[in-house]
This record gives sequence, structure tokens and C-alpha cells, in this order.
Amino acid sequence: MRTFALFVLGAALAVASGAFVPSTSQVKYAEKDWLHKQEDLLLLFRHLYEKDWNPQLVAYAKNFHFKESAELFQHEPTVQWAKKLWSYYEHGLLPKGEVFSVYDEVHREQAIALFRVLYHAKDWETFYKVAAWARYYVNEGMFVYALTVAVTHRADMAGFVLPAPYEISPYHFINTEVIQKAQQYKMQGYYGMKKVDGVYTVTIPSNYTGWYMHTNAEQKISYFTEDIGLNSYYYYLHTDYPFWLGGELFGLSKDRRGELYLYEHQQILARYYLERLSNDLGHVPEFSWWTPIATGYYPDLQYYNGHSFPARDNYYHVDQESNYREIRQIVDYEKRLRDVIDQGFFVLPDGKKVNLSTPESIDVLGNLIQANPDSYEHRFYKYVAMYARIIMGAAIEPVEPYQVIPSALEHYESAMRDPVFYQIYKRIVAYYHQFKEHLPEYTYEELYYPGVKIDGVVVDKLQTYFDRFDVDITNAIDIEPEPYVPGKYEGFGEIEYKPDPVVIKARTMRLNHKPFTYKISLTADKPAKAAVRVFLGPKYDEYGGLYTLNENRENFYELDYFVQELTAGKNVLTRSSVNFNGYVKDRTSFYELYRSVMAGYTGAEKFQLDMTEAHCGFPNRLMLPKGKKGGMPFQLYVIVSPYKAPQVSQYTGFDPVLSCGVGSGARYMDSYAFGYPFDRPIDEKLFYGVPNAFFQDVSIYHKSEGEL
Repeated sequence: MRTFALFVLGAALAVASGAFVPSTSQVKYAEKDWLHKQEDLLLLFRHLYEKDWNPQLVAYAKNFHFKESAELFQHEPTVQWAKKLWSYYEHGLLPKGEVFSVYDEVHREQAIALFRVLYHAKDWETFYKVAAWARYYVNEGMFVYALTVAVTHRADMAGFVLPAPYEISPYHFINTEVIQKAQQYKMQGYYGMKKVDGVYTVTIPSNYTGWYMHTNAEQKISYFTEDIGLNSYYYYLHTDYPFWLGGELFGLSKDRRGELYLYEHQQILARYYLERLSNDLGHVPEFSWWTPIATGYYPDLQYYNGHSFPARDNYYHVDQESNYREIRQIVDYEKRLRDVIDQGFFVLPDGKKVNLSTPESIDVLGNLIQANPDSYEHRFYKYVAMYARIIMGAAIEPVEPYQVIPSALEHYESAMRDPVFYQIYKRIVAYYHQFKEHLPEYTYEELYYPGVKIDGVVVDKLQTYFDRFDVDITNAIDIEPEPYVPGKYEGFGEIEYKPDPVVIKARTMRLNHKPFTYKISLTADKPAKAAVRVFLGPKYDEYGGLYTLNENRENFYELDYFVQELTAGKNVLTRSSVNFNGYVKDRTSFYELYRSVMAGYTGAEKFQLDMTEAHCGFPNRLMLPKGKKGGMPFQLYVIVSPYKAPQVSQYTGFDPVLSCGVGSGARYMDSYAFGYPFDRPIDEKLFYGVPNAFFQDVSIYHKSEGEL
């Protein structure tokens, strides 16, 4: 029996489109059985740190005898991983309450075993039994990580929605003083809270670390680096393409994963640099392993078990004795990467040469740098970024692997909060640029689209502002569990959810922008199919000097791209920021999502399946940098190119209503290199000369809510 007070939501569900976000006008609605599973899946993430929170989940865990389970030990794909996981369980899994980090080798191997058992579970019932068992017996962070990656990659779970990561574990996203205040409300019997629809409710003002302290100038953009949407995006990027996951079974290599890894980080850096310029900061600093790291960071975060996230002082000495071994390793790996890029090949242990001199081999290089399972070589090239993040995070070396206190850099949910993250990846992306420097510049013929001329580009006034967003942080407090009664829930039936007696929210201020449109006027000699790309880049550097195009090419951020059928004669292409490719809207809160699921389950309303909140897109509201009050100059670059079909037609092999298509090889609209035409050195005489490209000056104005 399912009981819940239903409040029907009147949300308008838009169709998302995107470079990496599927685009479709098809509408589908969830069936009752699907909603049953969706509800049960959501409850696994509720009150994560209370294993006894729901007595029916406890019954699932205690009634499932893992070692004697025929579903696991007689189902061939699962057998070896089930044995391995049980061995870990018998000889010491990471204890509950300790901090999990995928960068710790011991933690990672245990998480992979759990992921594999969940991934290979033969049906939904087996999957859910294992998940409920793991929720009760396995470390909380490890459980969430393995379950999230399993749901992401199981084809039969396409379309299922997981709670936002900042709701599952607010500790990685919300500052300590807010979490402390939430716990005080609970301990004081909800004193001072109001009841809304029978539920104690309160909203606690929250701010960024830059508001409380000024450790260095980087804190000026803590509103961007600590944005929960931005950090969630990076977390999802990892769960789509974990550095440890790959091979034929998962098909991630079909998605040009190595090239995507480098390009995504290049674009993150470009977007970050635009925000720095808006705050009168210069280029992302570079660092040396042998001199103090100038940029400190105080994360103001605390783990559930009470330990604070490690802080790093300004001018932190990374070259201390405890790091000597790791620094020697990473210096060796970096030199090897630079050498193979310059020589244009590398040699495998069996003597075979792998070419690194063609445009397509950027994918090989990306796999090599990430050191993922789809790389050719795993002995000579290792996890450069991982070791850099561990060293730079300034975490104290633990006594043993089960007592680690990782830094913010060692979690994908919080890594982008630390300014050093961008310094590390500037170093990584430098290998991408080094590789591209060896490729020939695009010729006139490679840039030119015969018969197509852009006549002009008109853009609405671009305005940004800060708005308010309430984050449900109820998972950060413990509630009274309902006692487990042996024998009461012996079967594996429906799980009843009793609403929390309290909802606590943190109110954050976030960067946003007014919706805008742009129009491209062009003339075509004949009907044709075209690929249109739009980039946003700086006009001037931090000193007010006019950028030359070639030195500025790495700072252009891809704002939009799409395929367009052109007609002979005049064409006007109009695009709204609401429908730009590659972006997603804010996530629905757990409370509202659960209400919608239950309304669909009882027939009170239809539950629409859509990708508007897909995990594989960048936050729509962060597409524009803040700009300045009186306007800040930037430039748009538009290029219309001949359409080149991808090797596999887009959306082939997966349902774009339900899935991002990770591992399908059919995610992309065309076969151009990511970042074309800014991905290679530029011959400015040719670049400015093609009629199918256009530069348009724009200004971005930052306003207060009142002014808007």
C-alpha cells in the first residue's frame, strides 16, 4: 500500500535539444510499472546516512541472503563479481560512516565490484534486492557512487531519474554553517519553523565562501566555482565516462571519449576564463611542482562524520617529503606525454607503433592522458590528473585506507570549487593544444562553404543577474526511524514512503541570464544542409588590449550549434537561448519529483518522460558570463559549414526521449572535430576571408533583479 498526500504539479515540460543532449519532439508518458520502480529507486537515496530509516528497506536487506543467492551465483556475468564483493564484505569493506573517494585505490576496487554486481543483475528484482542490501551494509558514499553509475549505464534503466547529487549529499555542496543550522532546527524540535501542508518547513539563507573570507582574489568568483549546478554537471560527466570504465562491453570508445575528455575540459577552462574577465582577473595561473602554490582554498565543507574538508593555505609547499614519490611519478608521466606528442607516435610493449600524428588520433591521446581502459597503454602513462589532484588537495596522509579525509579536489562533486582545479586542467589541456599545434592550419577550402554567405547577425541585449534558488538539504539531518519489526515485512512487495516531518532548504544566489535570441541572415545559392556553430569569446584581455585571433582561439566557448536545412535565396535563422543545444534546466527537487511520480502512479496526472533535466548537459543559466554593470564587450563568432554526417547517424540505437545515448556512438550531429574551427592554429588571412563566417561584437550587462 502506497500512502502519500498528493499535490499535483503544473510544471511545463519543454523539449531539450543538444549537442550531447538528445533532441526529439516525441512525447512519452510513464506506465504504472515504470513509476513503481521509479519510486522505489528514489527511496534508496533518501536519508542516506540512516540505514534503519525505512523498515521495509531494512527487511529487503536482511531477507536477502547475498552469499546463498542463486540469482547472483548462478547467473554467469555476475558470478565472479558477486564472489569478489562477498570477499570484500567478509574481509572488510570500507566501513559505514567513513569517507569514500574514487581516487583511493582500495575504495575504487570495492566500488567497482558493487557496480558490476548491480550492472549485471539479471532483472529488476535482483537489482533492487542487491541495492537494498548494499544500502544497509555498504559504505554510504560507495553505495551511492556504484548505484549511480550502474543506473546510468544499464540500458533497461534509461529514463529513470535520480535525485540531484546536492540533495543526496548536501555535505559536498552546502557550507558548514548552513548544515549546522539545519541540524540545530532538528535538535530543537523544529522550534521557529512553520508548518506548510502539515510539514515543518524552513529556508536557511546560504552564501559562498567568498562572502565569509578573502583568502585570495580567486574568491571573487566563488559564486561560479561553487555553483551547485556547475559541480553537478562535472559529477555527471564523470559518471557517464568514469576513468576506470570502458572496453567493448560499455562501448564508451564509440563516443570519441578521449577527444571528448580533452574538449570538455578545454571548454570548462574557456567558460571559466570568461568569468574571470568579468571580475577583473587575468589568465588562469600556472604552477610548478617545485615552488609554493600561491592559490590557497578554504572549502568550508564538512563530512557527515564530522571531519572538515582539508584546507590549503596560500603559498602551499607541495614539494614536501611526503609528496616526493608522487611528484617524481607525475613529472615522469608529463614528460612522456610531451615527448610522444612531439614525436607523433608511441610504442607499445610488444613493439607496435601507435600513430599520434593524424587529426583523428586526438581520441587516442585523450584516452592516453585519462589512462582509461580504452587506452592502448597502461604501463607507461598513468593518471596524471588524478595524482595532481591528490597532491594539490593538501589532504593529510591517513593512518590506513579506511580513515581517509579527501580534499575537495578528490571528489567530482566538489572539485570545481577549488581554484587549483582550473590550474591543473590548464596543464592537462596544454597537451591538447600541443597536439593541435602539430596539425596543419585549416585551408581556405576546409573553412569555405561554396554558395553560402552570412549577411549579418543580430543579437538581443544580453543581461545577467543573480536569482534565488532553494536547495532541499533535508538529507543533511537525521529523522526518527520507524522501528524494524522482524517478520512484518518478510516479502519483497511495495515499499511505503511516509513523508518526512520536515523539509529544510538552503536559499542560494545564483548567476542567471534573461532569455535572448539571435538571428543569422544569410544567402544560399541553392538548397543545402548545413551545420551552424556559434561561439562566444573575449574581445579584450585583462589589460584592455585587443586580442589577436590566434592567441585568443582557446578562449572561445561553444554557445550553440545545430543542423539547418537552407533554402535557395535569403534565409533568416532564429534561435532562442531556451532551446540552445547542450544545455539543461534546473533539477526538480526530490519532494516535487516524488509527488509527480505518485500522481502518475495513482492516475491523478500523467508523468511525462523527457530530457529537459538530463544529466548530460551544461546548466542553461550559466551559458553567459556575468559581464559588467555598464556592459562588457565580447564577440560572437558564427560559422555555417557543409553538413558532414557522423559515422553513425545521431540517435541511432537508443531512445532520445529517455537516454543521453552514452556508449552508443550516435550522440553527435556531425563528424567535425570538437571545437572546429578554433581547435587548430589560425591563419588569420584565411579565417577572416570566408564569407560563410561572421564576427559580431556584443556586450553583456549585469543587472540587479530590481533593474530587470
